[in-house]
Amino acid sequence: MKNSAVLLFFLLVSSVSLASCEGQISQDVPAVVGQGGGLVNVSISLLPGDGSIFVTAEPQTGVTTQQSVVTAVEYAYLRAGMERNCDVLVNFDTPPSTGYVEGPSAGTALSVMTYALLQNATMRQDAIITGSVDETGNVGAVGGLYEKARGAAQRGAKYFITPAEDLYETLLLKEVEQEYNITILQAKTVDQVIGFMLENRSIEQEGLSARKREIPAPPSYDTEGMENFAQVARSMVELENSTLQSIQDSGGDSAAIKDFFSNEVKRQSALLDKGYLFSAANEAFLNYIDLSTIRVILSGNPDLPRKKGEVGVCLTGIKRPPMTDKNFEWVIGSDLRSEWAEGKMKNANVTDELLAEEEYIEYNELMYGQAWCSVAKELASAAPAGGAPINESNWQGMANERLSEARAAAANDDTRAKLASAEEAYRKGHFGAAIYDAVYVTRMEESDLELLDGIDPEAEGEDLLKEDRASLWGRVYQSQGAFLYEEEDFKSAYRILQFAKEIDEVTAEMEGSMGQVSDEPSPVKEEGDVLLLAACTTLSILIFLFMGMVIVRWRSHGDNSPGPDTADRAKQEKGRVRVQESRARR
Repeated sequence: MKNSAVLLFFLLVSSVSLASCEGQISQDVPAVVGQGGGLVNVSISLLPGDGSIFVTAEPQTGVTTQQSVVTAVEYAYLRAGMERNCDVLVNFDTPPSTGYVEGPSAGTALSVMTYALLQNATMRQDAIITGSVDETGNVGAVGGLYEKARGAAQRGAKYFITPAEDLYETLLLKEVEQEYNITILQAKTVDQVIGFMLENRSIEQEGLSARKREIPAPPSYDTEGMENFAQVARSMVELENSTLQSIQDSGGDSAAIKDFFSNEVKRQSALLDKGYLFSAANEAFLNYIDLSTIRVILSGNPDLPRKKGEVGVCLTGIKRPPMTDKNFEWVIGSDLRSEWAEGKMKNANVTDELLAEEEYIEYNELMYGQAWCSVAKELASAAPAGGAPINESNWQGMANERLSEARAAAANDDTRAKLASAEEAYRKGHFGAAIYDAVYVTRMEESDLELLDGIDPEAEGEDLLKEDRASLWGRVYQSQGAFLYEEEDFKSAYRILQFAKEIDEVTAEMEGSMGQVSDEPSPVKEEGDVLLLAACTTLSILIFLFMGMVIVRWRSHGDNSPGPDTADRAKQEKGRVRVQESRARR
């Protein structure tokens, strides 16, 4: 009787468990499609299983999307206080104009949807959500917010929930609010979005003063080997500060903007003092772009053709030093950023058909080009003098190999853009730059797969930080990884630390095959030597022609055996072509 009772209890518990592993929920999530914003419908289903997570094969999804799905589902279970005892099936409808879904921007929506399923709750249908999500439920930044907000508004959404935007995007989204009568809500956490979507609780909105970042106080970082790079970093912070000072305090948002970015300059100065040179320069770089865009938004005059022309003038003003064994890393760094700047300039849309807000977005993109060009100039100027000239063409084979690997690996917008840059650098004979960008593509894609497979980025990052880097860019990126690790952004730290390691390795390989060009002048030949060389060359040509005539005459008259017919010869020739083609493919 006791056993029967236990069995009955087990069956009841099992039936409850199985019953909870059912249901489906659907929601539209924003996507950037072509030149505008669109919505992609995504549905999540719970099925009996062992807690696995599945993403449908069609449309195809990128690694970052898959990783975002896993993080979103795991946080939903954590928030619900439940164990993963159901399989989760995520299905993206084929988005307009493309059969591929990429990026982490659906993460917050997926987490809220999964939580609603687990709690058997109903989601409101008048709001559209965008934003990535991390393991602790923070809502992270995504791109294309203006396009996504406009796409949501055009579909009749009343609310558009976003991460805390860049300041220039905040100003642009105010235009969307006014034009389309939609309310933009900035959320910091998934919990805030759950409260709004499931419980009708408001999301408190904070002013710019609340978004100020703390002045960091990490342990000092050893800048040995990066002394010249320190000046490049300081120049970037100075450029940010001078742009900030040029913004007129005209009331409204301008005072709050100046206060916010003044704090940013203090933050980057503190990072410089602590030795985190790249971290300071990178933050200042992004702030310079935003500040320049904000200044134009406040003035209301983007003038895209002029800005595109300025980028072009900047690029023509870069003085690329001859590559030597002492400066090649600096020249490669300059080549890379020149390539990125040129890509922004070439892809800029400066037509008269753009909406006013779209013009500001294009201006922001062109500012990336101008900022990269400025850094390229600084790196070229900071390149050490002297050293033995090197033959960059000796890296062509290595560049071919690395590009082949990158072509097979590139799977998201970021890595595909870097692949395009690598291809263009290769076309120009800048094989060092092609190698570095190709390495970035393969390493970032591999890191994403490793993180998706469950590698522990905190433990792995700690081990990588114990290693020393020998190359300039290996040390620079190692310092950025160290700062991100101190900030407890372990995934980003792991990616950049692995990249630093591979840059170190490929730079050592490049140093081993530099093919130095002798800087000694070739000896001047005497007149007699020149005449003798000419005579020998002429005699060789005459002998070659005579032997050719003998061979032709012998084939015409000396061999009377029947040969293969024309069709057989054609087949043999095709066979040779196929063999050559297969060898080329291998």
